[in-house]
Amino acid sequence: MKFILVFTICSQLYGNCMTPIKHDTYFYNHYDCATYGYGVAKSMMAEMGQDYVNNNRIVIGFKCEPKMDI
Repeated sequence: MKFILVFTICSQLYGNCMTPIKHDTYFYNHYDCATYGYGVAKSMMAEMGQDYVNNNRIVIGFKCEPKMDI
């Protein structure tokens, strides 16, 4: 079974979320997907910048969806 990483970026200030974003890499186990997800989420926050994240109260969630057909 493979897993695909799916991110959701939300503003807690406005109470809305963007459409989920699928990462283009497939993972062979849940652990690799999850640990990679934390790193990518951290990088995404850094890219947005402290002011933007603070002003919009941005949070990033992710999940590792199992894909049996790949």
